[in-house]
Amino acid sequence: MNALLHAHSGLRYLVLLLALVNVVVLVKGLATKSTPGTLERILGASFAGSLHTQVLLGLAMVAMGRFYPQLIGHLVMMLAAAVLAQATLTINKKRPQPGHQLPLLGAGGALVLILGGIMAIGRSPLAMTVTGG
Repeated sequence: MNALLHAHSGLRYLVLLLALVNVVVLVKGLATKSTPGTLERILGASFAGSLHTQVLLGLAMVAMGRFYPQLIGHLVMMLAAAVLAQATLTINKKRPQPGHQLPLLGAGGALVLILGGIMAIGRSPLAMTVTGG
């Protein structure tokens, strides 16, 4: 269980970094009116994939008995972030002319939900502690 907690807590930094880089690249693409390319697709998939992994690690911890009342808000916000990030990428990919706006909305919205979800359990997004519960 401790290994899951450490993995979940450590992966948070990668998820936050990928979200920030994704937002910056998408804003730059929107500002320059360029066509989304490989970089945007790789960053979007990496962000969504790491977020899905984070959600699975969190659900595994809950399934193994690590639950306390504040987790309800945390779980709801994290699941919403994963759904938002994935849905906007999928919809954008199926468009005849994919753009930067929808993935930016997804990544930015997911980032806000992630930060809110972290704070819902009384933690700081950049805190180095892995205890709690």
